[in-house]
Amino acid sequence: MAGQLGQQVSREELRARGRYSLTVAALFVLILLGAGLPLPRRAIVVVPIVLAIIVSIREMRRLSRASAGAFTRFGPAVALGLSAMLLLGAVTQAVFYVPQKQYEDCMQGANTSAAQTVCSQQRQRSILGSLTEF
Repeated sequence: MAGQLGQQVSREELRARGRYSLTVAALFVLILLGAGLPLPRRAIVVVPIVLAIIVSIREMRRLSRASAGAFTRFGPAVALGLSAMLLLGAVTQAVFYVPQKQYEDCMQGANTSAAQTVCSQQRQRSILGSLTEF
């Protein structure tokens, strides 16, 4: 129950929490940087996402063994949930790679709102077509 009911947290525990926080923050910065890449290269974000999931699970296990309170485990749980959602988004983009790539190429050349609307409509049709193939 370290850190609860007025007890002080040890220096080692604070260092471990700091290492975890810096690691997860660095991984999320890498994810954000990777999300801005064009589509074939964007798949690289899966690596920091998976690492963030692994680090969060290890931190939750460490905190559970240390009998840390629920509030202390809240941060790793949020990071784990967010990482899982980001992984789902990356997998979805991989599944719909062709329609998404066509949409991004179309939007690059679309200079008017009418052209952007046409790109969006083509994307919807191609995604629905991909869903019916499964």
